[in-house]
Amino acid sequence: MKVSIITTIYKAEKDLPRLLDSMMALKSPELEFFLIDNGSPDRCGEICAEYAKKDPRFVVRTIKDNIGYIGARNLGITEVEADYIGFCDSDDILEPGGYDEAIAKLRETDCDLFIAAYKDCREDGRNVIKCPPFETGLYRGDKLDVIKTQVYGFLPGRPQLKGFVWKQIYKHSIIKSNKFSFIKELQPYEDEIFNIDFVNACQSVMVSDGVIYNYINNPTSITQKMLSQFSIQDEWNRVKLLFEERKRRSYPSVDIAIGNTMLEYLYGLVLWTVKSSPDTVSETVRQFISVVDQDKIDEICSNHSSNLGNKMNVFAYCMKRHHYHLLFKMIRVSLRMKN
Repeated sequence: MKVSIITTIYKAEKDLPRLLDSMMALKSPELEFFLIDNGSPDRCGEICAEYAKKDPRFVVRTIKDNIGYIGARNLGITEVEADYIGFCDSDDILEPGGYDEAIAKLRETDCDLFIAAYKDCREDGRNVIKCPPFETGLYRGDKLDVIKTQVYGFLPGRPQLKGFVWKQIYKHSIIKSNKFSFIKELQPYEDEIFNIDFVNACQSVMVSDGVIYNYINNPTSITQKMLSQFSIQDEWNRVKLLFEERKRRSYPSVDIAIGNTMLEYLYGLVLWTVKSSPDTVSETVRQFISVVDQDKIDEICSNHSSNLGNKMNVFAYCMKRHHYHLLFKMIRVSLRMKN
């Protein structure tokens, strides 16, 4: 059995040795570290080559011109030859022994999907273990329905299987036979639709509380850059596409979960719009209305739980009735009070 960890690398010269050292520390000979030098202009390619000389488990794929991390991931999916694949970001770290233990479980269960815990490594030095939102064990048959439902979104009082493909290990044959790939236009939400597709094709899922990954909170990450360079139009396009892709894969029992999750994304869009705008409330509302599709907003707000908490209940009420001026003013006042 071979497990290939696909890592896309671009301008990561500072953090890359830390990651590659954590890979080398893993013991399993069944591991392959598939490193994609995605047209990086710094020494990343040289560093990858140096590690490949030290450990034959490193395989380096060089791309002359950067194709984006999603394009590189999709390339990795098609090029690796492994029974299972995982994903890794170049500024994070693999947990000591994590994948070694996971491989033993993969061999024991022959599961289609392995869901693991991970460490959220924060700037204040705290490492918080994030366990999967389900009981540990092997899920098959009817037992698997709870995971298939929750991958679409959340219901109050019930768990949600969020994105983050780096905390999971996927059976490669399922990806290849179904031609699954990441949707570039959804960045950085591409993981979510990939997970929906994959979970719906699964016959078995192994849930473990063992840590395989250390997520390093990075102020220069892609998500943080998006927030610092926020565009109402770009974010609305992503939210709308994410909703459409979820709905295209939906069935009646998951509609409310989709509505709950998309309402939160819509709230994020409005919050970022208010935070990033130096204009008056009236001008900010005007800009927002000029960009969004009101019919699509009405559709997103049409199906959700009624007990989402005061904040989201008020937000849903205002959005449904197009009380944008009141809503934006309340958010701005709330932000000022926090400061």
